[in-house]
Amino acid sequence: MKTRHFLTPLQVSMVACTWLAVAAPVRFELPKETAAFKPGPGADLAKNQCLICHSAEYVSTQPRLPRAFWEANVAKMRDKYGALVPKEQVPALVDYLVQTYGKQ
Repeated sequence: MKTRHFLTPLQVSMVACTWLAVAAPVRFELPKETAAFKPGPGADLAKNQCLICHSAEYVSTQPRLPRAFWEANVAKMRDKYGALVPKEQVPALVDYLVQTYGKQ
């Protein structure tokens, strides 16, 4: 009869801890940003508020849609994704997005 050797939970934990202790950290470098917000009134506001979470390219590649789209998008970023855009800055940010990337 063959004897089976199984690792105990303690042994598995010790092996895992040892492996984690000697594993080298994974390093990666993100590509350089190639897009920028178009200049205009509110561009600095967009840079300061939007670039915290995503690239300018994310905004610039959206279809040219009306104010309602940009209002809903800014609201979604604040309410669903936790963007820290102060409520009093929302109208100016939406104005910039509509004038620069929207459909009048």
